[in-house]
Amino acid sequence: MATALDVLNVARSQIGFVEGTNNENPYGIWYGIPNASYCAMGVSWCFAQVGLSSLVAAQTPKGFAYCPAGLEWFQRQGLVVNKYQAKPGDLVFFSWGTGVAEHVEIVEAASADGLTTIGFNTGDQNTKAAANGGGCYREHRPYLYVMAIVRPRYPVPLKPISKGVTSKKATAAVATIGTGVAGTLGMTHVGTTGSTPTPTPTPTAFYAPPFPTTSNSFALGQTNDAVLTVQKALVNKGLLLAKYAIGTMNTQTQAALVIFDKKAGIIVQAGAVPQIVYDTLKGSL
Repeated sequence: MATALDVLNVARSQIGFVEGTNNENPYGIWYGIPNASYCAMGVSWCFAQVGLSSLVAAQTPKGFAYCPAGLEWFQRQGLVVNKYQAKPGDLVFFSWGTGVAEHVEIVEAASADGLTTIGFNTGDQNTKAAANGGGCYREHRPYLYVMAIVRPRYPVPLKPISKGVTSKKATAAVATIGTGVAGTLGMTHVGTTGSTPTPTPTPTAFYAPPFPTTSNSFALGQTNDAVLTVQKALVNKGLLLAKYAIGTMNTQTQAALVIFDKKAGIIVQAGAVPQIVYDTLKGSL
């Protein structure tokens, strides 16, 4: 069962993401509203990765995209807490003098002089410009512009899914967020020599592994389940022919990744598969 720490670890893994042109980002694509402000959709995406979407389902089963609607939903449930008593995993809504929730981030830590947060579609500014930044970053925010702190109804804390990340640039994978890609259920048919049902084999289930820590895992010619995960997702998206999904990195997969990166607005080095790309593809399976 996931905890607030697990949500934070997912958010940490996205630190350093830089959006593409015209606000292109994978969080909006996942939510269904591409090329739009994505602070709330990024937060919702983090909850979805650990199966806690219901805790932020203010507008849709996936979560919320409009900050005022999200805050109103939490208020109706009585989940607003004192802004000077924030805890890790709380959500903080900001307003820069408009009286309307303009931006949302995830609280990582609190101190007497402000909050350490992880936010999407944000930047270093502690002004209204922070609501329209260029990526996902860890920031320190003063209490001055905090409109409300809300505390989702997290399940009883259990052993966290993954280890914490303390660096500015997150590198750890969300260790056990595996997406099961199972085949169709076994079926039976009547044999030609009698009426005894003959079961057909049930395909072996495939479980997508966490983001690999080996730097050359996606190099041309490498064979592993992470490569197969990427290939299966690209096949599902119609960007790669199924015959090339063999678990070995090939030029066809590299070409499909270039198309995917462009569509998702993810700027990466040619031939690279960073964690944001891997997690987005894995999450689509």
